[in-house]
Amino acid sequence: MKPAGWPRYMREKRLAGGATAYFWEPPGIYRKAGLALRAEPLGRDYAAAVTRAEILNAEVDAWRKGRGGEKVPQGVGTLRWCFHVYQTESLSWRENVSERSRGEYARNLRMIAEMPLERPARGLATVGDLPLAAITPAAADRIYSRLRVKRIEREVDGRQVVEEVPRLRQAHLALDIARRAWSVVARVQPEHFPKTPAGFVAQPFHGIERIRSPRKVKPAATLEEAYALAAALRDMGHPHLGAAALIAFEWVQRPENILAGWIRWTDYAPGERAMILHHKTGERVEHPLSDEDGSPLYPELEAWLADLDVLGVSIVLQVGARGPGKGKPRPYDPKQAAGFVRQARKAAGLGDHVTLDACRHGGLTELGDAEVTEAEGMATSGHKTPSAYRGYVKRTAAQRLSAARKRRAWRESGG
Repeated sequence: MKPAGWPRYMREKRLAGGATAYFWEPPGIYRKAGLALRAEPLGRDYAAAVTRAEILNAEVDAWRKGRGGEKVPQGVGTLRWCFHVYQTESLSWRENVSERSRGEYARNLRMIAEMPLERPARGLATVGDLPLAAITPAAADRIYSRLRVKRIEREVDGRQVVEEVPRLRQAHLALDIARRAWSVVARVQPEHFPKTPAGFVAQPFHGIERIRSPRKVKPAATLEEAYALAAALRDMGHPHLGAAALIAFEWVQRPENILAGWIRWTDYAPGERAMILHHKTGERVEHPLSDEDGSPLYPELEAWLADLDVLGVSIVLQVGARGPGKGKPRPYDPKQAAGFVRQARKAAGLGDHVTLDACRHGGLTELGDAEVTEAEGMATSGHKTPSAYRGYVKRTAAQRLSAARKRRAWRESGG
């Protein structure tokens, strides 16, 4: 018996050496009626053969429906159409994908849609051109295998060499977004999507066996490194960017939010509180700046802010040095800010790990060293889930020492 999902018109043949090869051949009656496709060998790899057969079968279906009309499914019913509808017509895109994330989502969907077919069919050049019926689980597995590596051509000793660089995290993100797009559009336009034997809309991007990404721990800057970076930026003439490093550390705010102008003078009451909107999560957090007895909680940061010129509503701004905005306040471009940070840490003799992002990681790790509870840390950081918060709190020697002290005290107390 043939396994479930065996494509129409595909057959297997035992070769002389004992290996199995696959072939595709449409019915002769179709060829006599004008079908341009002919029999084709599909190779020895079963998954690749299934993917190719599904593509050819979709061509046959298009021919049967049109009989001389449009045979190339470039419009409605293709994977590119599905991605387009998701981004332009779905409520999920408008309400659940933030402005900050939409560019990244679109890039990942394009990466799949513009992936060249390994064996192009007539009128089909990219994965996005394929009809949805051709995106079988086997095809999705093949898409994943190609997403996992990036092929880079470079010249070595006068000859071109192709190097394959792993990109597992990128591949997993692209799959997740594609799965969401498929599910969202299939819910409102199910007539264009393939069905399972039970009659449900198929979801080929679900259940793919993934290769686990090696976990890389992002470095965290120490308190001393954060303030040294800020001082070096101030010496370069960028005290507001220095404030960004300190705000990232002390108020554990995302650098992109700081540079985008979400930390504002209007939300800051010296010695009282700072209202911070975590734009990624939508959480609005009030940071107390003094204790109940009036003792300052962030005296170093507040002293720094007191010395800054107020250039606009946003705290972190710069005065334009050139172009149409010369002499006027404007935000730092992220790439520009990263360049200034590199110069500053070099001048201060700091390691390459010291970035604005590392300052935020350092502030969150300091919360762990201070033995705050998980609830207290999440209330400070604005994270919505414990798992997201835990990823920022690095395991440190200070935490291990604290654990050992508590364990010893418990033992000496008689348990």
